[in-house]
Amino acid sequence: MRIKAMVLFLTECAAIGCGMSGRRDSDSIGISVPYELDSLDPHARDTLSDFSIASNLYEPLVRFDAEMRIQPALASSWETPDPLTWVFEIRSGVHFHDGKLLTPEDVVYSFRRLRDHPELEMRAYAADVSEVAAIGVRQVRIRTKLPRGAFLNKLNFVLIVPRGSTPDRLNRRVDGTGPYTLDARKSGDSIRLIQNNGYWGKAAPFSTVEFHLARDPDGAIADLLSGRSQLIQSSSKKMKSAIQATGRHELLLRDSLYVKYLGYDMWRDATPYCSTSSNPFRNVLVRQAINVAIDREQLVAALSTHAIPCWESVPRSVFGFNPMIPPPSPNPLLAKKLLTRAGYPDGFAITLHTRRILAETAVLVQAQLARVGIQVEIEALPDDRFFGVVERHEASFFISRFGCPTGDAGFILENAVHSPDPNVPYGGSNWGQYANASVDRAIEECGGLLLDTRRLASLQSLMWVLTEDLPRIPLYSDQDVYAIERAYSWQPRNDGYILANEIRMRE
Repeated sequence: MRIKAMVLFLTECAAIGCGMSGRRDSDSIGISVPYELDSLDPHARDTLSDFSIASNLYEPLVRFDAEMRIQPALASSWETPDPLTWVFEIRSGVHFHDGKLLTPEDVVYSFRRLRDHPELEMRAYAADVSEVAAIGVRQVRIRTKLPRGAFLNKLNFVLIVPRGSTPDRLNRRVDGTGPYTLDARKSGDSIRLIQNNGYWGKAAPFSTVEFHLARDPDGAIADLLSGRSQLIQSSSKKMKSAIQATGRHELLLRDSLYVKYLGYDMWRDATPYCSTSSNPFRNVLVRQAINVAIDREQLVAALSTHAIPCWESVPRSVFGFNPMIPPPSPNPLLAKKLLTRAGYPDGFAITLHTRRILAETAVLVQAQLARVGIQVEIEALPDDRFFGVVERHEASFFISRFGCPTGDAGFILENAVHSPDPNVPYGGSNWGQYANASVDRAIEECGGLLLDTRRLASLQSLMWVLTEDLPRIPLYSDQDVYAIERAYSWQPRNDGYILANEIRMRE
């Protein structure tokens, strides 16, 4: 969720004013969101922000509806002649924004681009693919390395680009098949989308859509009340009281798929930013001490945003959540005893790196850990710097969030828990470098289970292991809160994305 200069792109786009006040006409809509945008390349970044914007412009073979049920998209149908083979019928009459007809070769190119370029973060969703080929006039055959129980869930995130697309071209010019295309991007905080008049599906409901990015809660509420935006996302607890008096707005709330967590360096014998000569986070007793030092109920009560406590790596709505795992009881006395047993009777001092948008959480964690002798210094960074630090494995202790957009816990296990593997894109988001050979094997075996009952049992068993070994410490799950003018009809999606094509004017 980062903004880069993209100077070349900006010089080629006409700047468009976005400081509207008052109500818009019914043919346009403004949307204020709390996240930033890093890249217009739909394969570059695996972030909620980039994918949410890109999904208005590009499309996959299959996609989730608002309840995360698989629906046809660029593939009109599919079949599985054997457990390793998927054959997709490519929809006819679909054109890219530049007028070029979508062909099976574009689909093949998109998958091969992800496979051949390890720097593309979305390649994790195509990790299971061993072969992709065009067959016949309108079909694509995809073979997987092993039987995959949640394969279609992952395909929702493989957006199709034109054959021959390069990073430079995709960052300068949007050319998808989606209901909207890009009009221009301002150098500050807004992008404007315009209706794709050649869209193959139901016509987009608005001629223009303007996303106002990186809006803090107060800014988003001001956008709504001034008429700059008609739909806003803001988890602020002040939202309800702010809109009650107007009578023109409706409050909508939905649990998020994203979990805020504490992560730490688990691979170096000595870690930077720490007062001790040895790395305390390699000792499971220290990790357990931090886990019971945190009072999650107290933490979410003190937040200015809506949230619910979370003690598993996935929230309750995700397939694989284990309802039998009890929440840890906060126990500072036990935390001190565990630290003493681990060899840190006086605790230690540590720097906690955090994204600026999570600085409030960092301050609350700092206060709770101080009670057990862990002295935390906070370094709050803008998103681009924070992600650079954690992706280079430079941090010792950090706060971030990780979501399960596939709705299946296997996604988090493969990407954020499995040890990094240079041969396959497992562990790409395992920033703490956690490594456990038995856990790796269990994750790999689970991915091949096709029967839902067996797969669920395997995932829930892994959740028990992670609760004990603590490669990360879950804190809470957000609740996505939206406000919308009553003249518009829209329901929040389970995955948290805002697709302008799903918003309608009320009759």
